[in-house]
Amino acid sequence: MVINLFSQIDLLIINGNIVTQNSKQPRAEAIAVQNGMILAVGSTKGLKEKFSKVKRILDLKGRFLCPGFNDTHTHILAISATFKDVMLNKVKSPKEALEEILLKVSKTPSGNWIFGERWDESNWDDKRYLTLDELDAIAPKNPCYIRRVCGHLIAVNSLALEELGIAKDDPDLDLDPVTKRPLGILTDTLIDRIATSPKLKKPQEQLDEAVKTACEFANSLGVTSVTDNLSVRSVKSYISAWKRNELTIRVYMNVPRLRFNNYINTGIKTGFGDDILRIGGVKIFTDGSIGARTAALKEPYFDDTTTKGGFYIEEKVFHETVRTAIENDWQTAIHAIGDEAIDFVLKAFEEINNPELVRKGRHRIEHAEYLLDEQLKKVNDLGLVLSMQPNFPGRWGQPGQLYETKLGPERYKLLNRFRKIIDEKTKLCFGSDNMPLDPLLGIWSVAAHPIDAIRISAEEALYYFTLGAAYSSFEEKIKGSIEIGKLADFVILDQDILNIDPMKIKETKVLGTIFNGKLVFDEL
Repeated sequence: MVINLFSQIDLLIINGNIVTQNSKQPRAEAIAVQNGMILAVGSTKGLKEKFSKVKRILDLKGRFLCPGFNDTHTHILAISATFKDVMLNKVKSPKEALEEILLKVSKTPSGNWIFGERWDESNWDDKRYLTLDELDAIAPKNPCYIRRVCGHLIAVNSLALEELGIAKDDPDLDLDPVTKRPLGILTDTLIDRIATSPKLKKPQEQLDEAVKTACEFANSLGVTSVTDNLSVRSVKSYISAWKRNELTIRVYMNVPRLRFNNYINTGIKTGFGDDILRIGGVKIFTDGSIGARTAALKEPYFDDTTTKGGFYIEEKVFHETVRTAIENDWQTAIHAIGDEAIDFVLKAFEEINNPELVRKGRHRIEHAEYLLDEQLKKVNDLGLVLSMQPNFPGRWGQPGQLYETKLGPERYKLLNRFRKIIDEKTKLCFGSDNMPLDPLLGIWSVAAHPIDAIRISAEEALYYFTLGAAYSSFEEKIKGSIEIGKLADFVILDQDILNIDPMKIKETKVLGTIFNGKLVFDEL
C-alpha cells in the first residue's frame, strides 16, 4: 500500500494496548486507518509524526484493543427476528416459563400464534420439558410453538398440532408412558416435516427489519464478522441490506442443503461476494443435540438407556451431497455432535480418497462436541476445520450440569477437549450458536473452566475468535489480525483479557466496536 504522507487520513488510533494477532508484530500502540483499511501499525509517537493530517484521532488512554470478534457459527438474523416473541432464556423454572407465555397470551388475539424461544430446562429447578397439557391450559385459543435453546426440540399445544396437521396419534409424537397421550414435544423428524409451513414463517418484512437489529446486537458485543446459517429468505434480507450499504457486520452465508441445488445451478460457489457479504458453505445436518437426546452416540444416553440418538440424513444422500459440494468448489459445514455422527462424517471424506482436495476445501464440522482421539487424528489427516462453541462447556460442561446428566460422570469429560485439539494443531474456529452470542463469555468459559482437558488460555481462545476464525472462511489474508492492508475492524475492551484473572473475563465490557474504520458501537 502506497502511503501519501501529505494527504489527510481518516482515523488515527493512539495510546492503545493493542494485541494484533500478527506474530511479526504482536503488540502495538497505534493504528492508522484510511478508506476502511489498515494503513500503518506502530507506536503512538511514530504514527503521529508520520501522519500529521487526520480527520479523527481516537485516544484509547491505555485501553485494550484487538481485531474485531468473528463468531463462526450463528443464527443471528433468525434470532433477531424473534426478539418480539416470548424470550425464555432467563426463566428459572417451568412455572416462570408458563407465566411469561401466559402474559403474551393475555395480549394476543384468539387464533394468533404464540412463539417462544430459548428455554433450557437444564438450568431450571425442575429439570423437565414443558407439556402439551400445560400449554393447553394457558392458551386454549392460541397455537403455541415454544422452541428449546438448541432448536432441536419444540413444545406445542393441541391447537398447534391441529394447525400444523399433526395427528395426536402421529408415530413421531412422543407419548406419556402412563396416559398414552401426546407430550407435545416435537423433535427433528417432525420439525423437518413442518419446516416449510407458512404458519411458522416470519414475514419477509420482519426478516428485513431484523438485519439492523442483528448488526446492532453483534456490534454491541464487539462482533464484526459472523458466519450465519440461513434460509433463502434470510439471504435475500442480507442482500437487500448490503445493497443499501446498511451492514455493519461481515456475513459469511451458509445455505441449507435442501436448497443447495438451486445455488449450484446458478454457478455460484463458496466465496462469491465481496468483503462484507459472501456465500459460505452448504449446511448439512447429520444429528441433533445432546440436550434433546438426539445427537447420535455409539452408546446409550446415561439418563435414558433406550436411546442413542439418531441420524437426520441417509448415508447415501449425505455422501452424494459431500461429493457434489467438492466437485463444484463448495465448502461444507456439517453439523455433527455425537461420536457416532462424527464417524459418519469422516467416512464420507475418507471415501473421496483425495486428502489434498479435501484439505483445500476447508470443510467444517460444526460443533464436534464428542470427538474421540482416533477421530481427531483423522480430522487432522483430512485437513478438516472444527467449528466449535467454547460457551457450551461453560453452560453445560461443568460438574452436575447437562452434559454429565445426559452422558454420565465419565463420558461428559470427553466433550469439547480444546486442550487436546489445540495441542494437536487442529484447524479450529470459535462461534456461539447464539447460546448466547457473546465472545467474551466464550473466552471466559474455556479460560476459567475447571476441567483440564477443556481449559485453554485466554490468548488461545482469542486467536480462534479472530485469525483462526478468518481461516475458516478463506479470509485470513484480509481480516483476523491487525496488519497493513487488512480490514479496519477492531474491538475496544475495558480490561486486558489476556492479563487478568480468567474468572473476570466475563465481567469485561465492550467499550467500542470499529467496523470498516468507523465507530459503530461507542461506549467510550
